[in-house]
Amino acid sequence: MRWWLAGGLLLLVHGLVLWAVHLPAPHSGGDNAAYLSLASSLAAGTGYTELWDPFEPPHAKYPPAYPLLLALLMAAGASTWGAFKLLSAVLVATAGLLVFAWAGARRGPAFGAGVAIATVLATGWVEASRWILSEPLFLVAVFLALWSADRAGLWLRVRFPAEPPARTDSSREAIWLAVAAGAALLTLFTRTAGLPLLLGLLVMLAWGRRWRALGSAVAVAALPVLLWILRGRAAGEGAYQDEFWLANPYDPGLGTIGVAGLAGRAWTNLEFYVTSVLGGEWWGSSLPPGPVAFLGVVILTLGLVGWGRRVVRGQGGLAELFLPLYGGLVLVWPEVWSGDRFVLPLYPLLLFWGAEAVCAGLDGLRARTTGRLLPPWAAWALGVPALLLLLLPAAPGLLGRAEQAAACREWGLADPFACHGPPFQRFRDAAAWAGANLPGDAVVINRKPRIFHALGGTPGRVFPFFDDPDRLLDQAGELGARYLLVDRVDGISPRYLPGILRSRPEAFCWIRNWGEDAILLGIVGPDAPASSPRGIDETGAFVDCGEAWTLPGDERPARRWGHRIPVVVSPPPPRRLR
Repeated sequence: MRWWLAGGLLLLVHGLVLWAVHLPAPHSGGDNAAYLSLASSLAAGTGYTELWDPFEPPHAKYPPAYPLLLALLMAAGASTWGAFKLLSAVLVATAGLLVFAWAGARRGPAFGAGVAIATVLATGWVEASRWILSEPLFLVAVFLALWSADRAGLWLRVRFPAEPPARTDSSREAIWLAVAAGAALLTLFTRTAGLPLLLGLLVMLAWGRRWRALGSAVAVAALPVLLWILRGRAAGEGAYQDEFWLANPYDPGLGTIGVAGLAGRAWTNLEFYVTSVLGGEWWGSSLPPGPVAFLGVVILTLGLVGWGRRVVRGQGGLAELFLPLYGGLVLVWPEVWSGDRFVLPLYPLLLFWGAEAVCAGLDGLRARTTGRLLPPWAAWALGVPALLLLLLPAAPGLLGRAEQAAACREWGLADPFACHGPPFQRFRDAAAWAGANLPGDAVVINRKPRIFHALGGTPGRVFPFFDDPDRLLDQAGELGARYLLVDRVDGISPRYLPGILRSRPEAFCWIRNWGEDAILLGIVGPDAPASSPRGIDETGAFVDCGEAWTLPGDERPARRWGHRIPVVVSPPPPRRLR
């Protein structure tokens, strides 16, 4: 009965939160569109292909598990932003239940419910339920693996003076081991950052001398992992390792770092995560930076104490090994990519270990004083106020998201993009217009080519992050790109493109603009006729490219898709340029 009550309380709280914060607006980040495009390619039977790229190369950066799940939804008829967002909400809810099951199996249902409720109210977990990203599936796979490994009896016990002989797993343990191995493999094929969990499971099996299970896990994982590695090598570029050693992937001009540079990067990331991200997940919206940083230090310190206590006492499981492996990977990731998306799996672990450390301290104090200072229910009397102290400051941020979502549901009743500001709306308009009015072989260089393709079907690539106009023009020549979109969806285009346009105005002409937030220019390459219009006129504006740059006839109205996703409803035909 206690399990049902605790689980029911978790579902009630989490269900209300997920309903309150749901919003129909698409995300302005390219990853969402990339996953949808890859899924669309799988659903259309064209392979795991980058449809947004002019050459449509095979994709080797994002593992295929999440796009495959989206493709299954597409095959079942899903075609709206809301349908795929609902999948994210369901997955996050499932991950919360798995956190409850994992923590509850270790310390009881009430303890597990407290950890799970605190986890699902963290800002990062709330945000993960609102976007079309791989984090929800990753969280499900991680905590399914951790829970199953505990159920299978995988523990980091140190045995002296001699190791026992290899054991034979019971049929029940073998089933749980198979679930843990499958979930660990799923983490790797959901996100590359799942590698530490898979390696940790293999280490745990070797540590426990479960050779048969270890051999089976290696045999099952070896082929798909090898095929994915070979695919990445064949692709030649686009994998994370290509960008990992850059000092700043968004500013390649800063060069690369070496192994020694990883120490400085790790320290910078650690400081950022502890002082800003960790405490900010609950207190960031209502308290100043000082208390937020203090909360981050407290959570990390108590979490590490509880983690070390379990390891020293021989009570560590896969979760205890996952922390240093995954945490080390997060710390050496490029700083510009740092954010709560990468540390979401660590929140419930640190909360669990921290609460356990506090309980252990209270139990120790009670034992030393033979119960004179603290009664048996002291941990509960302290635990409930501590949970409220953590969660109550999070209420303003949660209420703000709920109000934003309610307003977005009203504004975006007919057009979900109405929830975004003018720059992104104009970017959408430019993408839709390009799909309707540019030639079928058009290639548009722009800031977010994946979104541009998803919203209009026109392929392209992002411009080089350099101030050198020759780099952009060389890229245009390699791609056969005759179009450049200057936008304001973020600060990247204003950083690089205005200087390029000022230094080489004779290489461009004007086609169309949507206010000041999106301007479509023609790129007049070296092979263009001398009579081609180009440059700026006496008013300082670019001259009109003329009718030859668009489809013949009158301007075609851009189609309004409403809540349906263009690349899903009407995928463009294959077009591999060579």
